Amino acid sequence: MPAGRPPTPTERKRRTGNPGKRNLPEPVVHLAAVADIPAPPDTLGETGERAWGRLWTAGQAWLSPATDLDLLTRLCEAHDEREAMRDQVAQDGYMVTGSMGQMRAHPLLSEIRALESQMTKWESLCGFTPTDRARLGYAEVKRASKLEELVARRQARIQGAQ
Repeated sequence: MPAGRPPTPTERKRRTGNPGKRNLPEPVVHLAAVADIPAPPDTLGETGERAWGRLWTAGQAWLSPATDLDLLTRLCEAHDEREAMRDQVAQDGYMVTGSMGQMRAHPLLSEIRALESQMTKWESLCGFTPTDRARLGYAEVKRASKLEELVARRQARIQGAQ
């Protein structure tokens, strides 16, 4: 990963008036799915399968089953591992007895944090953060203006009256 500051998300540049005065990409509002979601691998548990469906649905416009399958599989397996570790901590408690009889934080807590850190890196590589989506040129958060909200409410009222 290159060193230095990560790129500023396009939506933040628009919100601040584009201080660098560089050309900004046109906002992308809707991401259309172009292919079917691959079947989840047999290695996934219930949590991993839910993550598989959610992530492939969210990233369907830019993810490729040919190149991203292994990375998404690792990420979803990590969801299963994280849940199992959190369940064990919930069962044992946050504090456990150490080797010398002292109370200490559950050893899985540091493992959970390390796994979550790795999961965040994988999510970033797959384009699941606003900055990464902007870098890929696929999405930008667009906030509805007051006028757009008013028009949408009016349309909803008209539709409801018919």
